[in-house]
Amino acid sequence: MQRRTFLRQSCVACFGLAGAGLLLEGCGSALPLVKLTPVGNTISVPAAVFAAQVMHVIVRSRTLENDILLVKENDTTYKALYLRCTHEGVGLTATDKKIFCSAHGSIFDFNGNVVKEPALRPLKQFKTSTDNTGIIIYLS
Repeated sequence: MQRRTFLRQSCVACFGLAGAGLLLEGCGSALPLVKLTPVGNTISVPAAVFAAQVMHVIVRSRTLENDILLVKENDTTYKALYLRCTHEGVGLTATDKKIFCSAHGSIFDFNGNVVKEPALRPLKQFKTSTDNTGIIIYLS
């Protein structure tokens, strides 16, 4: 085998492995998704969506450009993170392990803090409260 051919094939293999690694970086279990319609400036999420061992739920609404990740901290405390990257406004993907931007590689934790740049600012959070039926997300 010629040296040039060997180098070319080696480079192609390295790039392939690097690309596969980037694809696998986003892997994690799929999160439950609930589609809801806001009433006024609030979205009411039924408590039943947080079945046994469920700690993260994606909330989708036609009135919002991006989804909301609802994170259960304990039985009465929830965090609502807007899944829009603070780097360039790209929609984010949430798994059971992390929140990531497939466009530029930013990674966020479940508190909305930046774990990996290029994003520099934390995610937008919505205020939440609980009542007898579930969790209320305040959109304003």
